[in-house]
Amino acid sequence: MKLLGKRVQIAGSAAGDTSPSLLLYAHDLITSLTSALAREGAQFVISAGKEPMSSSEPQLPIIFDWTVMTSVAEAIQKGAATARTELGALVKSLATHKTHSHIPSGRRAIWTELQNAEAVHLEFMEPGWTSGALRRERQAQIGDVLIAISGGEGVEHLAREYINRGKPVIPLDLRLGSSTDDGTGGAVRLAGQALAQPAGFFRVGSGHSAQNLLDMASTRAGASTTGDVVTAVMRLIDALAAPKAFYVRLLDDAVAEYPTVEEFFRSVVDPVVVDLGYEPFQMGRGKNEHAWIDQAIFEELHYSGIAVVDLTGLRQNCFMELGYALGNTQRVMITVMQGTRVPFDPAAIERHQWNVVGSNSDRQKAFKDYWLRNVDRPPLVKPRR
Repeated sequence: MKLLGKRVQIAGSAAGDTSPSLLLYAHDLITSLTSALAREGAQFVISAGKEPMSSSEPQLPIIFDWTVMTSVAEAIQKGAATARTELGALVKSLATHKTHSHIPSGRRAIWTELQNAEAVHLEFMEPGWTSGALRRERQAQIGDVLIAISGGEGVEHLAREYINRGKPVIPLDLRLGSSTDDGTGGAVRLAGQALAQPAGFFRVGSGHSAQNLLDMASTRAGASTTGDVVTAVMRLIDALAAPKAFYVRLLDDAVAEYPTVEEFFRSVVDPVVVDLGYEPFQMGRGKNEHAWIDQAIFEELHYSGIAVVDLTGLRQNCFMELGYALGNTQRVMITVMQGTRVPFDPAAIERHQWNVVGSNSDRQKAFKDYWLRNVDRPPLVKPRR
């Protein structure tokens, strides 16, 4: 997987009475892993809030958000990461009106430094819609890869949200317990399941063994060096299959607009999709693994990393698939050839109106600009309180 611009979330926790030496190992591992990810161009989903401490070692946190945040700040200081690029801020964080008051006094300097560098994009949640479950649902929408370490019910729910969206989950086997003393084993249990059935957690490219890659990332209860674990995790991420960009578009070559749409996708959409680290996927191209075409369409659409929906030709199936993707709160890019009269409802959503004239580079830039403005568009319907 191309990490540039992909958002990685590292989530987990430890029990308050976890061995300080094992907890310190976890923090060292996460610090080194965050640094390695930042060097490869990854961005991060991080929660900024309270930081509970170990009951055995009062200066040692039992959650890892601020460990990730500190490592990100150090990467910027060293020039190993850029605070903000055309792909957005290095850190994406969900916030409420209470976020600033929850930041520990010892972490305020780091938070201020990151904000002054414009390295943080805050997305404020509606008052009353700030439960942990709702935050995790939104994190899974905006994140691309989840790395889970120990924890309990929250980590399990977050992993489920990522998996339900077809996004890779890499659970580590380090047993630290849970800060909330709940769940059914957290990332440790998930790591065991992933070793047995890795396809349920992530896909790797041909020529790679998912089980071998995950086994090499084992901490061996802290016996593996953090450097070896980080190297193995980065190797696994590099082997991940690129997320799919599912194309919804006019496919009937008997329709007058077909050649123009085909040229737009081949000359404009394909290069931008590949440049942003996605694998173009269009029904009728490549191997079909489904008995029924309808099943194939909706299953591939459901688990795609993003849907590119072109409304040129006003095909009913395109509108149906657009509605499915929007209802599934997926990332959706809507395009249409200039001059197409789009019906009222989809017309209210910003779309990219493309032209047949102009250089391919100019048209690609226009499409990419639209993509970057809209890739994290919030769901059409917000959850009720």
